[in-house]
Amino acid sequence: MNTKTNPILVIALGNDIMGDDAAGLEAARILEKNIGSGIDIFEIASAGFRLLDVMEGYEKVLLLDSVQSNNGHIGEIRELDKKELMGHYSGSPHYTGLPEIIEFAGRLDIKFPGELKALVIEIENDRIIREGLSPDIEKKIPQFAGKALDILKNWQN
Repeated sequence: MNTKTNPILVIALGNDIMGDDAAGLEAARILEKNIGSGIDIFEIASAGFRLLDVMEGYEKVLLLDSVQSNNGHIGEIRELDKKELMGHYSGSPHYTGLPEIIEFAGRLDIKFPGELKALVIEIENDRIIREGLSPDIEKKIPQFAGKALDILKNWQN
């Protein structure tokens, strides 16, 4: 059960040793320097049911993540709302994605965020093992963090 007192949570998904997969983490680190109280930031390298524990009890959650969708442009930033997130089931018995977690929380009557958004940045390859972002993604991080900050400011008003 979540014991946090702040109503808003930012979850940065990614891994620092997987190249551009760390884009969400880098954006969150910029946010941390630019947001006031009332918002928690949590970095996590894994998804699945662990996200349910992390999100429980918050009113609003913003996810920052990188994606490789093969139908976007490298560095493209997209905002997805809860409805759009529900349309992306993982299709694997070994992986639990956000749609499954949202559905599971509803079935168990778990206090889940009323508002859930994801801000994602399109990357070229999420399977490269290296520290540091590619130049194309690195130059987009300030914009990525800026869009996240805009969402958070809107939620706080």
